[in-house]
This record gives sequence, C-alpha cells and structure tokens, in this order.
Amino acid sequence: MDIANLVTKAKKGNDEAFEQLISSVRHKLYRTAYSYVKNEQDALDIYQETIYKAFTTLKTLKKPEAFQGWITKILIYKAIDFIRKESKHFPTDKEELFAQLMTEENIDTITYSLDLAEAFNHLSPTYKAIILLRYYHDLSIREIADIMNYPEGTVKSHLNRAKKELRPILKEGYIYE
Repeated sequence: MDIANLVTKAKKGNDEAFEQLISSVRHKLYRTAYSYVKNEQDALDIYQETIYKAFTTLKTLKKPEAFQGWITKILIYKAIDFIRKESKHFPTDKEELFAQLMTEENIDTITYSLDLAEAFNHLSPTYKAIILLRYYHDLSIREIADIMNYPEGTVKSHLNRAKKELRPILKEGYIYE
C-alpha cells in the first residue's frame, strides 16, 4: 500500500482512500491513546477525535509520506489535552487500577505489562511521546523532530534520557535480570 498515493487520493475527496489510511494505523493509534489515558472508553474517544481532526485537516498535510507521523502528532496532542482537562477522572487507588488491568488484559502478559506500564508512568509526557514514536511507531529521529518541532539533537538527548530513566526501573524486576 502506497501511503503517499492514498493521501493524495484522500485529499481529493476519496473516502475509501482515507479509510485505508486509517486502517493502516488504527491499532497503533488506539494503543498510543490507551498508553496515555489507561481507559478503553477515553482512548476510543481520543482516537475518534483524532480521526475527525485528520479528516477535516488532511488538506493541510504537506508531505503525504509523513501521514503516520502527522496523525500520531494529532493523537498525542489530543491525549495530552484530554489528560489536562479530565485528570480528576483517573483512578488514584492502586487497587482499583490493578482491578481494571486484570479485567482488560490477558493474565499471561500482565506481569510484563505492569512492569512496563509502571516504568512508563515515571516518564514525562515529552519522554513518553518520544519513546512511543521511536519504538512503537518506528519513526526515525528526523521524523520525530519534525513532529515535535524539536531539533534532532534535542530528540536524541531526550531519547537517551528517557532510556536512562527506564533502565533502572526495568532492571529491578526479576523478568529482566
């Protein structure tokens, strides 16, 4: 599937091309939203708002090949805005959070997920975004710099700092020894 070609068609009003674009990034967008808000319904709301915003502003996308990074940037900003506005709705009780995780995730992967989620929660929103873009969305340093409006050197240093913050947390668990 040629992303640039689909973007060009979608810009001209081809709804089917837009649907194909969205289906190519659907799972990553949802998982990224979920990693920010830790709630299925809120993640779906952010995902839907992102799709709507992408649909209405697609004509402003200058580089069709940068579609994935562009839509991910929209999603991250929507997630951060949501967190700022709705932070009082998140569970603060660890037992309540654990109960939610137990019902939403497979028991076999819960140990890995909890270790990684706990480590990920220690990161600042900027570091979290860079880690997600780099390792989950497989974007290059240059693409991340373009998305976040940072110089490449800043992205590299943030990425290194984020990894340094994650290393000791993940090494403490028996899984990673």
